[in-house]
Amino acid sequence: MPTTVSVVIPSITPVAAVDTPSTTSLPNNLQDVLPILSGICFEAAWDAAGQVFILRSAEEHIRFYDLADNAGLCRRPVLRHPFDFTQGDILAGLWSRGVGCVARYDIMDYRRDDAAKTVRMALDFITDGDCPYQLVRGFWVSIPNAGDYDITIQVVE
Repeated sequence: MPTTVSVVIPSITPVAAVDTPSTTSLPNNLQDVLPILSGICFEAAWDAAGQVFILRSAEEHIRFYDLADNAGLCRRPVLRHPFDFTQGDILAGLWSRGVGCVARYDIMDYRRDDAAKTVRMALDFITDGDCPYQLVRGFWVSIPNAGDYDITIQVVE
């Protein structure tokens, strides 16, 4: 079961955008797909922070967007971006929240075991700066040929 992160955030009013593309260097043919999830509003991403999402099919992708829309947190319907699941690639990711000027992830560990059909990632979520901004940062990747793999993403701090 993936580990989730609970972060206590003080009440602060300024907010930062959630759809800035990642600059994290990705291992083993992982692709940064954060722009595919850019249609999720800040409030929905904030609410979902700490949950790991593994999307293995177009139907699961649609249900994911429906969950965001049905939560009633966004002012308008979520902008949906398609993804091709037909080759066995999947979407995996999460959002984390913190306070600062900028936020990023560093990949601390990545292990893919094709015999055991597992992928394990350990991420470090880092906020920098003394700004009083509430930040939500997404980490979303496509994992090639992993449709039937057990995926674990852990965030360490």
